[in-house]
Order: sequence, then C-alpha cells, then structure tokens
Amino acid sequence: MNRTAAPLAIALALACVPASAQTRQDQLAQQQTPTAVPTQTPGEVERGETVMSRARPDYDPIGLRLGGFVLYPELGLQESYDSNIFATPTGERSDFITTIEPSLNLKSNWNNHALNFKADAQILKYADHSSEDQDNYSFGTDGRLDIQRDARVFGGASYAVRHESRYSPNDLGGREPTKYDVISANVSPEKDFNRFSVRLDGNVDRFSYSNNSTAAGATIFEDQRDRTEYQIGIKPTYELAPLRQIYGLFAYNWRDYDSGSVFGFNRNSTGITLALGARYDITGILFADVFLGYREQNFDDPRLPSAQGPAGGAKLTWNVTRLTTVTGLISREVQETILTGSSGYFATKAEARVDHELLRNLILNGSIGYENDDFEGINRNDNFVVLGLGAKYLINRNFALSGGYSFRTRSSDAAASDFDDHITFLRLSSHL
Repeated sequence: MNRTAAPLAIALALACVPASAQTRQDQLAQQQTPTAVPTQTPGEVERGETVMSRARPDYDPIGLRLGGFVLYPELGLQESYDSNIFATPTGERSDFITTIEPSLNLKSNWNNHALNFKADAQILKYADHSSEDQDNYSFGTDGRLDIQRDARVFGGASYAVRHESRYSPNDLGGREPTKYDVISANVSPEKDFNRFSVRLDGNVDRFSYSNNSTAAGATIFEDQRDRTEYQIGIKPTYELAPLRQIYGLFAYNWRDYDSGSVFGFNRNSTGITLALGARYDITGILFADVFLGYREQNFDDPRLPSAQGPAGGAKLTWNVTRLTTVTGLISREVQETILTGSSGYFATKAEARVDHELLRNLILNGSIGYENDDFEGINRNDNFVVLGLGAKYLINRNFALSGGYSFRTRSSDAAASDFDDHITFLRLSSHL
C-alpha cells in the first residue's frame, strides 16, 4: 500500500475516502489551466461545485487577517477504536487510539501572485500498545508567480515525518512502525497560447528511513531504502470550450537508491508515462476527467522484471441534486516494493462515494473502495475492500463534530497476509 501511517490511513478510511497516495502521475492529471466559469444563476449550484466543496458562509472559518495574509488555525481531537491494529489474520489485537491534530494554514490574499505556508502535526497515543505511538508532522510552502497574464510559475517545497502502515507489503514486522521522512520540491512553469497551453513539471522527492528492530532485538536495516526520486513532465492542453479540455501527459522519472543493494537487489530504475486525457463538463451537473496511457519502469538489476502495462485514471462527479453528490474514481499505477524478487506492483483502484447534505449543517457520507495489487516477478496478488459510513455536524463557525465506521479487508496469495479490520471514530475539531 502507499506510504502513510496506519492511523492516518484509518482516519481517511473512516472519513469514507479509501486511502491512496497521490503519485506524480495523479498530480499531472489534475493540473489544468484556469478557465472562465459561466455566470451562475442565483440559487443554482455553481458548475463543478460539490456538496463537500460548497461554501457555507454561516459555518466556514473566517481566519485571522495578518496584513496581506489570512491565518487559519485548527485543532482536532479524535478517539478511535481499531479491532486489528497489526493487520493480522489471527490473534488480532485491538486498541483505543487518541489522536491530536493541530495545524496552521497561512494563505496570501493578493490580487497577483500567491504564497502559502502550512504546518501540521499528528500525535497518536495507543491505550495498551505504546510501541505503536507516533508523532507525525509536516511543514511546507507553495506559491504562484504571475509573470504575465498568460504566463506563470508554480512551485513549492515541504518536509514531512511519517510512519509506514502495518498493512503495507513493505512492513517487515519491526518492533515499531517504520519511521521515515520525505523532503519534496517542485517547480512548474506554465504558458498560455490562446486556447492552447503548455505546462512543464519538475519534482524531487527524497526518502530517508530509520532503522528498526525485531522483537528479538535484531536490527532491520531500513536505511537501505533511502532514495531520491526525480520526475520531469510536460502537459499540453487545448481548451475546446470553457470547462472542456483535452490534454496529454508525458513524463520521465528516475529513482536513485543510496545503497548499492536493497536487501540483495539493485532497485535503481527509470520509467516513462505516456497518456492522453480529457477534462469535460458534460451536462453542467456531470463532470469527467479521464486519462489513459502506458507506464513502464525498468530496473538496473537484471533479476527484477520491468513493470509495464496500461496506466490511467478517471474521476466522475455527478451532482444528482443540490444536496447530493456522487463521485467515482479509477486509477492504475506502479508502486515501489522491497519484497524479494518483485520489482514493484500495479495498483488498480476503484472508489465510489456519496455525500448528502441532510441539513445545512449535517453532511452524511458513504463509500466503497476496491484495490488490486498485482506484484511483478513473484506470485502475489492482493485484493482490498474498504466500506465506510460517516457524518459531519457543523456546530458553528468554530466547531465541528464528526464520526463514522469503516471495514477493511484484504485477501492475498501470500501466506499470513489476509486480515479484517473494523474501525470506529469520533472527532471534535475547532478552528478560527
């Protein structure tokens, strides 16, 4: 699975959004040139707006104005119950988890250019299994430089400390969840030529892992996984009409591991992504963003087969009524692994989510997600299913209460890899 902390993935699942790490391929697919939005009739849902993205003036935080910036502080307190914290097929261990999540968002309020800063933390405390306690945090900045009306440059940098989930295929059963940090930077110049635009993307991600140990005290040299991932890409876009675009995705990446050997294999690799896509307003209440193409990753070690095949993604948003939004997601992409003999795996994901505004300040949601992980070079195939139900009650402009339940299950060809997991949570958040 993707590189997130187990409780963070739990929180996301409970919010009825099956966890998925956004890859650079996803980011390229989502980047677009701003277009004019048709005039909105009073009382009508704005094109592209959903139940979750809709402004709620009576309940949205107003922030604190600091000159040309607005500061949005938030503090979340969550209590969860997890029936299988180690994601094991037998001998499940359950626990209560207390999560404290403070965050600060500082956003510019300028006519030209943009500059934003963000810092957040996630402190998890387990009632009976202190070995699973985690302190995750991140901080970063991003912005936009408006060179001319038809030319701009986006960029950003961030640092994050995370822990690998217990259900990840890369989890080696250490005494504690494996800790790692990520330093990321990106720059993206963009230029418009009437209806045609071109965007270039450059990204660097530096992963550093902390060594772990087994229950018997033997060292697990996780630092062999330290690496730097680079990617450059280009996205040409042609606007057929407002909110109707076609685009191409062309990217090249290379992954450089610090160690000459990662548990006996040289995992340095290079890869390409080629795809064509369309972002289309179909009816004013139905919107689609679809791209299809080819992905290939080649490894320096001849024992590791190339991971190659179709890749792509799709997002369909349907505003059934003003009060109900249905969202569907499909994606297929290559993920890294350290399993012996495997070069990586194709992760094929599908999600469906319904958000319903029962009251102006009460939002209900439900979701179902499926993921198939097909490992290259070894006989392993994993199937995940995630079901979720949740609700969010907006008490006032400063407080919100949310809660939910999720069920996660995995069936796998690998021995002792199946598991079932039931999670419930209750969360109180405050903001200004």
